[in-house]
Amino acid sequence: MNPEIILNCAASADGKIALANRQKLNLSNEEDFKRVHSLRSDCDAIIVGIGTVLEDNPKLTINRKYASGKDPIRIVLDTNCRTPEDAKVLEGENKTIIAIGDKSKERKLQNAELLRCGSSEINLEKLIGKMGERGIQKIIVEGGETVLWSFLKNKLFDELNIFISSVIIGGSSTPTVAGGKGFINDGDLLKLKLKNIEKMGNGFLVKYTKRNN
Repeated sequence: MNPEIILNCAASADGKIALANRQKLNLSNEEDFKRVHSLRSDCDAIIVGIGTVLEDNPKLTINRKYASGKDPIRIVLDTNCRTPEDAKVLEGENKTIIAIGDKSKERKLQNAELLRCGSSEINLEKLIGKMGERGIQKIIVEGGETVLWSFLKNKLFDELNIFISSVIIGGSSTPTVAGGKGFINDGDLLKLKLKNIEKMGNGFLVKYTKRNN
């Protein structure tokens, strides 16, 4: 049985997830930080792309200020196996899985399992299936924009959570919630079902699920 997939991100009021120069920006407020870390503690694994690792160098653990519980397994989508040896995602006791391409040259990374899963890009369906076989029941996907787009376009999610911050960033090339090529035909648009809207401080959380038609 495939695990439940929750896509999660924070965005500006104009849908941006970083500064115009791609520099990381904390868009969540205290209420949302608590929600995110509580969600992490409720999930068996957390997925990010290699871009997030290279640009933000996150540890992807639970901040004990906001939540308690077991840290999730960390999964990095890294087709060409570019994860640095000193990346924070390799630190700590919780396991890290680096999903790499079938033709990628294998390296030894401390505290990491290399899992071949796809050729030119990671085969997400195959990866999710493998995680289900390992007993992983719930996964949170935290980006970045290309990873979120890949899950969205392939409809590989059960819920999409977006915290909307009350700021404007702007910029035609600024990273957005869903990067990638995007849809070019209106008939291809991914249709969502609004599940809930919740005010959180000076922002609000929007939860979506997929529409069946």
